[in-house]
Amino acid sequence: MNEIQKFEQYLLINIPIPDSETDVSPYVKEILNGEYEVVLKNEFFSSIILNLIDENIEENISINNDNCKNWFYISVASFLYFIQSNWTGPFKKEDIDSLLRLRRRASTYLSFHDQFNENVSKSELLYFAKIILNNDQLHKHLPSSLWWLFRVNHIHQLILEEASENLFNKSENLIKQISISNLINNDSLRTLFNIEVAQFYFYYRRIQSSEIYLEDARAVAKLSFDLEGALGKRTKYQQQAKPQLYLNAKVDKDLFPHRVCEILPKVINLSDDLRLEKVEFLIERKNVELGCIEEAIIMTKFFQLKLSQPNDQLTDEEIIPYLNNVIDNTKNWSLRMSALFQRCILESNNKRTIERSLSQIEYLIDQLNISKTFISFRLDLFFASGMNPIWLFKKHLANMMLNLGMVKGALDHYLSLSLWEDVIICYTILEKKYKAAEIIQQELSKKPTVKLWCLLGDVTEKVEYYETAWKLSGEKSSRAQRHWGLYYYSKKNYKESVVHLKLSIELNNIQESVLERLGFAAMQIKDWKVAASAYRKYCVLEQSNFEVWNNLAKVYIKLGDKRRAWYSLQDAIKCNFNKWEVWGNLMVVSIDLGHFSEVIHCYHRIMDLKGVYVDIEILSILSKAIINNVKDFYENPSRKYLKNTLELFGRLTASISNNSDIWILYAELTVLKNNGMEYQKAIQYFQRAYGAAISNPRSFKSVEDVNKVLGICLRLAEISMSYLTNCSNTQKKVILVSVKLCLQSVIKKVEDLIWEDQSGITENFIKVKENLKIVLDLLIEIQNKED
Repeated sequence: MNEIQKFEQYLLINIPIPDSETDVSPYVKEILNGEYEVVLKNEFFSSIILNLIDENIEENISINNDNCKNWFYISVASFLYFIQSNWTGPFKKEDIDSLLRLRRRASTYLSFHDQFNENVSKSELLYFAKIILNNDQLHKHLPSSLWWLFRVNHIHQLILEEASENLFNKSENLIKQISISNLINNDSLRTLFNIEVAQFYFYYRRIQSSEIYLEDARAVAKLSFDLEGALGKRTKYQQQAKPQLYLNAKVDKDLFPHRVCEILPKVINLSDDLRLEKVEFLIERKNVELGCIEEAIIMTKFFQLKLSQPNDQLTDEEIIPYLNNVIDNTKNWSLRMSALFQRCILESNNKRTIERSLSQIEYLIDQLNISKTFISFRLDLFFASGMNPIWLFKKHLANMMLNLGMVKGALDHYLSLSLWEDVIICYTILEKKYKAAEIIQQELSKKPTVKLWCLLGDVTEKVEYYETAWKLSGEKSSRAQRHWGLYYYSKKNYKESVVHLKLSIELNNIQESVLERLGFAAMQIKDWKVAASAYRKYCVLEQSNFEVWNNLAKVYIKLGDKRRAWYSLQDAIKCNFNKWEVWGNLMVVSIDLGHFSEVIHCYHRIMDLKGVYVDIEILSILSKAIINNVKDFYENPSRKYLKNTLELFGRLTASISNNSDIWILYAELTVLKNNGMEYQKAIQYFQRAYGAAISNPRSFKSVEDVNKVLGICLRLAEISMSYLTNCSNTQKKVILVSVKLCLQSVIKKVEDLIWEDQSGITENFIKVKENLKIVLDLLIEIQNKED
């Protein structure tokens, strides 16, 4: 691939052209100055556009050495003008006349069988830019066109209401091509590219993929940042300083070149009667000056943490220092806008900050329409900022109004934004659900769409409307099948639900919520293969949901694939380390597979979480495996786990002293150590087992329970006899007396039992009597020796 030219670098980074550069096209200067309309309305370009034939425009674009740059300039100008019209502002009503005729074609081309967001303005600009940038000849002549196409695809995805598998795959292919090209041949470009790729993966919630590029960006920039604590005060009347989090950032190289925007969105003051505007630290902290690209890395880290952590107040406390660092220090317009918007989202959940959040979002919306800040400055690092389009600013304003109980005000905003799902919610709150159906029908009379037919089906609960939506899409809409399937899902008709949800996934594989419900519905009808497929695909998209990993393990068990179940449960544990039920499931699968070290680890962890926990079945299997020295999962003798298992029983008996089963297993394992001291311990454990057994009111209620007590006595006698050979007469006497008392007591209890049929215990009862006779004889023998 050709070397990237200087003017391509200027356009990618959006930096001013040095005065020393005299051979740069005036079109490049106009684009960098934000004069996109000037470029698009240029007579040369207008005539080219007008001469294009509507059908197969792609084939009419001729790229060669002479005019490839011109096509490139017009595509970039068209794309950036689209960004201005939907993201950065200031927004202009005037259209580009020569491109206006492409709007209908753009609507079809960009929609992917489902309508894109109704608030998108000047869609023909994006369409025209994408058609040009998709040209293979352009890629050969101008390598940066691949990067611009990647940006176009990402923006295209952001205007769609459904995640597109098609766009995802194409964009990943572009990432690979750019990564091995000469495009990112310097640190500044490489860092910027890594940030933009991370932002791309955030949309699809590919957290692990994003981390790779975020870490590379941080490493190239030689930027380090960590959360640290320092004493400070958060409230006005706080007497004692407490530890507060802040972000400590350091750079070990010169900052990347950047320019300063003088007119930035202002920060609205909190104006609270209790909270301070900022945390007041006891020791003044010195801020490290960062460049805009370095700040973009910190902002990207914020997004990564926000997506990967649980959505709760603790997470908010941990990620807000990243936002504050950007808000307080950045001189970049897009980063400031994006950071302030994200803070509005976080603060909208707190009663002390929601008023500031409401005022701030209203101010930001106004700023998008004000032309004080030059357009060119607004585009600096735009693609690395994670900034949202104007309609999401307005939607969040409506959401806050709804949270504050301003239902009618929120409804007006939702109606203006054509957010019909939210309109339905508002009318439901107002107990006017019929009104939502009326409005949707009015919109359908203007322009029937798949989305509207689906929503009408949701409101009226009539299946035929989903079928109409499906046919309207030419049987290609994943949305129609999703709504259809979820209707049956809500009615618990899982068999029908699986049919439609499965088809929806076949049409669009990137639907986490649908995959989760498909997996659950398939489990309900015992279609284990479909459930496993759905959960596997979900876990590829969203790797932090322990419940799905847990369900996937259950499905694998049903399919008889315990190994895969074990690995799934390992992933579930990573997602939620504090859910004892998942540890219990992992323990059960581990015992089946012979992962004995994992069984012991799981049991300890469950006790950490629950305090008291008894699972005799697991303990019995583990103990028998060690006693019989069976092979573990790795074909090693299981006797190697004896020490750790004894430690587990030691911990168990310290908190549970009245369970005879535990004492029996503990004693049997202790005997395996085969030395005098351990034999003595084993005798004590059997005595504890006997005491726990006879103290249980149920111990002599059934043949099984009586045989259990008799078995303990027999084993106690057997172990005691084995130990006597290495004891003094005094020790022998103490042990035999103790055993005698146990045997005599149990014999009397059994003789007092009144049963019609005692044949079930006769054999063991006779053996106990025989052992008692032996014990008595030994005591007489010892007594004679002493005399």
